[in-house]
Amino acid sequence: MKISASIQASNIYNLLNELDEYSDSFDQLHVDITDGNFTNNISLPVAIIEYIKNNTDYVIDTHLMLNNNELFTQKAFEYGSDIVTVHCETTTPEIFKSLVNQFTYVGVGIIPTTNMKTLSSYINEAYSVLLLTVNPGFSNQGKAVNLIDRVQEFKDLYPNYSNLLIVDGGVKKEELESLRNLDVDIAVQGGAIFAK
Repeated sequence: MKISASIQASNIYNLLNELDEYSDSFDQLHVDITDGNFTNNISLPVAIIEYIKNNTDYVIDTHLMLNNNELFTQKAFEYGSDIVTVHCETTTPEIFKSLVNQFTYVGVGIIPTTNMKTLSSYINEAYSVLLLTVNPGFSNQGKAVNLIDRVQEFKDLYPNYSNLLIVDGGVKKEELESLRNLDVDIAVQGGAIFAK
C-alpha cells in the first residue's frame, strides 16, 4: 500500500521544504481541487500541479471536488497529474465515460453520505475508486463514517473490483495495517504526516 501525502495539510508557502522534511512518510502526493460549490471552501489553483511536477519527481493523484469536471480534468492532466478523481455526485455516468475515453487514468470518488450502490454506474470504467470518509473540503476533520466499515462495505458490494482503491479522510497511522489487510492500494494522509 502506498501513502499519498495531502498537500492541503502542509504549509503550502513552504511546500517543497516540507516535502523534503517529511519525505520518509509518504510515496506520492495528493492534491485537492475545490470550487466553493461542491465544497464550502476554495482550494489552491489547479496550476499548483504544474509547480509540483516541475519541482519534484512524485506521482500526483488529483482529487477534484467541484462541478465542472470536464474542464478541470483536462487541466489537471495538462499540468502533470498522473491520476484524476472526479466525484459521482457531480459527474453523470455519461460524462464519466466520456472522460475515461479521453484520459485513461480517471477514477471516481464518493462522499460518506452517498449510497455505495451509486458506484455501480461508474465502476466498470473507473481506473480507481476513492472512498472519502470525511465531508469534502477541509483538512484535519473528524471522520463522517467509520473508515474500516466503509472499505468493507465497498469490498462486500464489489468483490470483483480489482483496480486501484484509494481511501481519503483522516487516516491515522494505527489504521494503516487494517487498510493493508483490506487490500487498499493508496491511503491518503494529511495531518498524520504534516501535523507532526
